[in-house]
Amino acid sequence: MTVLDELGVRPVINATGYWTKVGNATPSQRVRDAMDAASSSFIPFAELQAIGSSLIARITGSEAGYVTPGGAAALTLGVAACIAGEDADRIKSLPAVSEPPHTVVLFQQHLGYYDFALRATGARLRTIDAFAANALEQLGAALTKDVACLFFDYTGLPYKDPAGIPDLPDVISVAHSKGVRVIVDASLALPPHTNLQAIVRMGADAVAFSGSKAIQGPPASGLLACRSDMIRSIALQHQDLNVWAEIKGAIDPQNLFMGIGRTMKIGKEQIVGLLVALEDYAQRDHDRDQTIWRNRLDVIEHSLADIPGVSLKRELSNEGRAPYLMLGFDGPLASLTTKEVSEQLLEGNPRVFMAPYRGNVLLIGPEGLRDDQPKVVARKLLEIIGKAKSSPEASPFVAAYELK
Repeated sequence: MTVLDELGVRPVINATGYWTKVGNATPSQRVRDAMDAASSSFIPFAELQAIGSSLIARITGSEAGYVTPGGAAALTLGVAACIAGEDADRIKSLPAVSEPPHTVVLFQQHLGYYDFALRATGARLRTIDAFAANALEQLGAALTKDVACLFFDYTGLPYKDPAGIPDLPDVISVAHSKGVRVIVDASLALPPHTNLQAIVRMGADAVAFSGSKAIQGPPASGLLACRSDMIRSIALQHQDLNVWAEIKGAIDPQNLFMGIGRTMKIGKEQIVGLLVALEDYAQRDHDRDQTIWRNRLDVIEHSLADIPGVSLKRELSNEGRAPYLMLGFDGPLASLTTKEVSEQLLEGNPRVFMAPYRGNVLLIGPEGLRDDQPKVVARKLLEIIGKAKSSPEASPFVAAYELK
């Protein structure tokens, strides 16, 4: 009996991808070994983050970097740095800052995913319609003196259509012409691995990546690749401020306080594990990954391809992104809802996690599958589809569509 058995934890086969709700990625043995080594050591955080900054800069091409407990925390700390800088009073006031700059400008089409990470700083959000004919002109006009930074969502989700939204380089050009910094959410923009450097090269001042998905770092890890002059403010707001008493307007030693980032405390194990995972990700054979992922989806797709009422659409791995298979039901299976199928997949043993998506579609992703699991996933889907058939042929249904 394992520890998980003792706790009553029932793991699942992950047939959707590196989603937070199912535990993100599983770190490699090398990453786990690095975390174990860190857990049995005492390491000054400022020194560890300095080492991390150098490594992140080398791999992303940024001036500096910072390890955070997730991509959302990277966004919050980046925005906080733009709002407060190294001003001790402003740092202490967050999230109740009243004096500008305290506004974040973004396209209204980029609301709704993780804009809470921006608002957590106390920032006011000012939105622009990206689909307006003169969107870039409106954007420039919105970048007034009360603006701390501009936010851009570059998450790269395969089912999120960026059509009609101005290109990031053009947005950056407008912002920089107004002296405004640009913070980019690239938490889900990997793969392709080239985005590790491409977004920095576009001129973004800070880019947030998730560390616990494609990079396969520790759970709840992330990083911010950014300008070097942002790091000091981020550290001030994330670590004990008395460590940095030499800043201008030094904090009264009798009135110590923590910055807003203290709620985003990160362990030395996460920092070390993320750095090792980032090094490994930069050196991976990404073409091989693509081949493995496509082969896994092939097994499931081929097993369901000829079944009446089953609709399949492959989201091709354009721009190096991970492929997805969209599974829907129509015709004789139109009454079968993806919510129902998803719930049935979680029943029994083994359990399968497959996320429902809008439009009565199931989202099948290959990254979290082992090579022996696609057939198991296909078999469970066939069993569920077979039970849903109301015709007299229901009983031999699965046999008729045996795994190919």
